[in-house]
Amino acid sequence: MNSTRFPQPRLIAIAVTLLSAGVPIAHAQPADDMRCFNGYAYTLDGGDYRYTEHHEQHLSAGKIQTWDVTYVGRKGQTIATKHMDFTANDTVPTYTLDIPADGYREGIRRDGDDWIMYRQESADSDEQTKSFKIQPPMAADSGFNALVQQNFTALEQGNTIAFRFAAAGRQAVINLKASKTGTTTFEDKPAVVFDAELDMFLVNFFVDSLKLTYDPDSKRLLEYRGIGNMHDASGKVYPVRVTYASELPDVARANGAPADGCGALD
Repeated sequence: MNSTRFPQPRLIAIAVTLLSAGVPIAHAQPADDMRCFNGYAYTLDGGDYRYTEHHEQHLSAGKIQTWDVTYVGRKGQTIATKHMDFTANDTVPTYTLDIPADGYREGIRRDGDDWIMYRQESADSDEQTKSFKIQPPMAADSGFNALVQQNFTALEQGNTIAFRFAAAGRQAVINLKASKTGTTTFEDKPAVVFDAELDMFLVNFFVDSLKLTYDPDSKRLLEYRGIGNMHDASGKVYPVRVTYASELPDVARANGAPADGCGALD
């Protein structure tokens, strides 16, 4: 989500990577200290398959330590990678997202006690940086989901949760609010839908809300609808639907998607 191409700010995967801080689907086959799964991304308009996210989480005592995401395109090629580290904070990871074709890179790093978000638009451009402080409740990238899980009961009961989000792609800390907007089914099972939207005057006129579907029992993310973090042919991000289906979709298989197990890309 590129902040320089307003009105499509890069709210960096408030899931899409807005992914689960716990494995979204029960079918993944982990090693003792790993959880692995796939997300399948389609255009929000038209429903065309675009890529598969292959996730591998390393855990210790049941908590995510590091998390790697490989984005696999329609020719089975790697189109982007992301590495996250949650050892310093459960909801604000340090991370790096690389999109080689564009030369794009963004993320969060630490320098001692300082937290720094950074963004580089292309291989030839200068890196932009902005320092920020951890001010709970706060999240960044996929740490958003851990924050949702921490407040799951309150959200299900109809409360609105306001929090800060460190958006490296926008070089800003923005205000968000999450709330329950309804129920649905996913793979014939009950599910709950939460919306996340910008809690800032006027900005809401430019950014649609993000819709997140969860399993109410396991608190696992099942589907995400909203702005993505991959670029189209013109270099702009576009809205997607990412589904954490229990079976590899035929269209993903036909386009070279990896299996959802650990080591599938080795």
